[in-house]
Amino acid sequence: MAFLEIDGLKKRFGNVEILKGINVELEKGGFLVLVGPSGCGKSTLLNTIAGLETITDGEIRVDGRAINDLHPSKRDIAMVFQSYALYPNMTVAGNIAFGMEMRGVPAAERQAAIDKVAKILQIGHLLQRKPSQLSGGQRQRVAMGRALVRDPKLFLFDEPLSNLDAKLRVDMRIEIKRLHATTGTTIVYVTHDQIEAMTLATKIAVMRDGEVQQFGTPAEVYNNPTNVFVADFMGSPAMNLIPAKIGANGSGLSVVLDREARQPITLSLPGAPAGLAAFKDKQVIFGVRPEALTDPEGAERNGSEIATADCHIEVVEPAGSDTFAVTNLGGKGVVARLRADARIQPGTSTPLAFNLSKAVFFDPATEKRIL
Repeated sequence: MAFLEIDGLKKRFGNVEILKGINVELEKGGFLVLVGPSGCGKSTLLNTIAGLETITDGEIRVDGRAINDLHPSKRDIAMVFQSYALYPNMTVAGNIAFGMEMRGVPAAERQAAIDKVAKILQIGHLLQRKPSQLSGGQRQRVAMGRALVRDPKLFLFDEPLSNLDAKLRVDMRIEIKRLHATTGTTIVYVTHDQIEAMTLATKIAVMRDGEVQQFGTPAEVYNNPTNVFVADFMGSPAMNLIPAKIGANGSGLSVVLDREARQPITLSLPGAPAGLAAFKDKQVIFGVRPEALTDPEGAERNGSEIATADCHIEVVEPAGSDTFAVTNLGGKGVVARLRADARIQPGTSTPLAFNLSKAVFFDPATEKRIL
C-alpha cells in the first residue's frame, strides 16, 4: 500500500480552479518531486499536504490515515521553506531545538537529538553561531536539521535551493540526496528546476496548469514523455521536437525531415511504434534528445537503429565535457550533442548519427505521444 496517497484532489480560490483532480501515490521512503513552470500549482499542492491550504475536494492520506481535516500540527509533517525561516536571535542549536523545547522534550533528549542531526548534516561546528554568521547553504542545512530533529512521517521541501548560487545548489543537492539515503525518510520536494527533479527523485510528477501531465520514475519521464510539454520541459538541453512527415519505406515506414534549400533527409524506421502507421503521408512531431543525435564515432555502440545523414552545421558550442552543434531540420534549430573532441566546424556539412531507438513521435493535433 502507498504511504502517501493523493486522490482526486481539487483546490479552488473563488471561481478559479488551481488544482484539477490530482492523483499521486508515493511509497514509504520514496522521494517525490513536483516539477513544473511557475504558476502550475506545485507549491499549492505541497501546502495542501502540509495543511497550510484547505482542499476543495478529494482526499490526502498518509500511512493509510486521512489527514484532510487535521490541523497542520497534528499531521506529523515537517516542512523546509525556501526562505529558511530561522530565528535570528537564536544560535543554530537553539533553532534546531526550539520545537522540541516547546513540546516539553527533556534537555538531555533535546541535546542528543541536536547532536544526531548535526552529525548527519555536518554542522556540529556551527551549533553556537547565529544565522547571520552562516552562508546560505549552512542556513539551509540548519533549516533541514530543525525539520529532521522532529522525526516526522513526511518531509516537505518548498524550492529549498532557489536562493543559492549555481555551485552551492549542486552541493546542496548532494547533501539532500545523502540525507535521504542515510535516513530513509519519505520526501515531497517542489522545484521548477528539472535537473533537481531528475537527480533527486524516485518519482516525478510533471505539472502544468493545475494538472499532472506525467507521473513516473525519472527514466520513464525522460525517455518516454507522454506529451510534447513533458518532452520539452524535461531535459537540458531540451528534446528536439522537429516537424516531420511519415513516409513509406517498402513495407515499413520512414520519417522525412525537410531542410532549407537542400534535399530532405529520409530515415528508415524499422522499429516504428504501431500507432505510427495511421500517420503515413501525414505530419508528426519527431522527438529526439540531443544525446541521441551525435557524431558517428560517439553513437551508442549497441544501438540497433542508428541512421546517419549529412547535416549542415550552423553553430558550434564547446561546453567542456561535450560539444553542442546546431543544425536546421524541419525549419527549426536542432541541437546535437557530440564528443568533446569532435572535429566539427560551423558552415560545413557533417555526418550525424540518429539513434532512432530513442526517438519518439507526437500527434501535432493533440500533442500526445504516438504509441
